[in-house]
Amino acid sequence: MSDDSTASRRTIVVGILPDQPLWVVQVAADYARAFDAELVCVAADATRYAYQELPDGSLLTAPIDPDLASVGPMFSEDRLEEIRTVLAPSGVPWSMRELVGLAADALMEVAEQEDALMIVVGARPGGFRGALRHAFTGSVALRLAHRQYRPVVVVPTAPAESDAALLAGLG
Repeated sequence: MSDDSTASRRTIVVGILPDQPLWVVQVAADYARAFDAELVCVAADATRYAYQELPDGSLLTAPIDPDLASVGPMFSEDRLEEIRTVLAPSGVPWSMRELVGLAADALMEVAEQEDALMIVVGARPGGFRGALRHAFTGSVALRLAHRQYRPVVVVPTAPAESDAALLAGLG
């Protein structure tokens, strides 16, 4: 028998990157508020892979390139605080998940687990760095649109307001 509070909970999944504009998280929170949904922020590290799942559901991971010695969190504490600052005024319940592998696969996995209403992603950033990331991992939005059935919302990553203006408006 299912718990009614769990059965009626709605979820929206948003893909996030450490260097992504906070605007994407803000837009996802706006959708979550409009749909009376919880927001699940998902970050995927394509430079790592999982080799074992522990009984508590956590994963043991290793870098694809053994010369990569850094095994820290994807997001600095400062960046997490910025995300908290953007999400706090929305009143939307939210959580964060860090996974390994390709972003589209991680987003599909969490969306399936949560029976998400939609998936929100940021548009590919312009410039050399964005083109390089796209060349190696492809378009996350395109993969999502072709490999699963949930609506995909693509948020422009260069809105009129900068992150600094967005954060200043919250204080």
